[in-house]
Amino acid sequence: MTIAGDVDAVEKLVRDKLGEPSLWVEPDGYRDSLALCAIDSVYSLQSHYTATIHVLDRYRTHRREQGGDPNKDGAPELLAAIQHVGGPAAAADDLFRNRANAPGTKRLKSESLVEAVGRLLDIGVETTAHLRSADTSDARRAWRVKGLGAVSWDYLLMLAGVQGVKADTRVRNFVTTAVGESDVVSKERAERAAKAAAERLGSTQRALDHAIWQYQRTVRS
Repeated sequence: MTIAGDVDAVEKLVRDKLGEPSLWVEPDGYRDSLALCAIDSVYSLQSHYTATIHVLDRYRTHRREQGGDPNKDGAPELLAAIQHVGGPAAAADDLFRNRANAPGTKRLKSESLVEAVGRLLDIGVETTAHLRSADTSDARRAWRVKGLGAVSWDYLLMLAGVQGVKADTRVRNFVTTAVGESDVVSKERAERAAKAAAERLGSTQRALDHAIWQYQRTVRS
């Protein structure tokens, strides 16, 4: 199927299943907290989102008990909070209470989180404002540590307020259904079709991404 054909098919399925675009909600994300963006991006990978919410809530509680403001935390505050409890391994038990491994690895998500955020800090990305204005190639390379792939990077940007589509399993499955393929389409194909469909529908990319994600929760993947 051509690119135009993919977009036509996605637009049709969106109109059939997702309702009126004007009623979709664009997620708030965390425009002022690189810490929360990073935590969400890492801990939502191959995980039920309820578990991610628990991790975020535990971090918020910990920072407020310290007198901090998690909604404004940048990279230095996140790394300091993790160091305060004894480092990434200890944070998995005592701060996040989540010992899940980063996808495709045997390392804790907390370890990938610390490495990625530390590398962003090394190139001067301390806040979401820095992330939004940073050289995309440099910041992407810094973030892409073992266990954190392209989907986590896309999601990090979206959580910080950058328009985009997180072509994870749910979005790829939606596009696969739309175009009628037997095998799941690639991340690149799903992302390209969804972004173009959003423009055609007069929606933001983030709003369509969220609408697809919510719909796919109700169907078998």
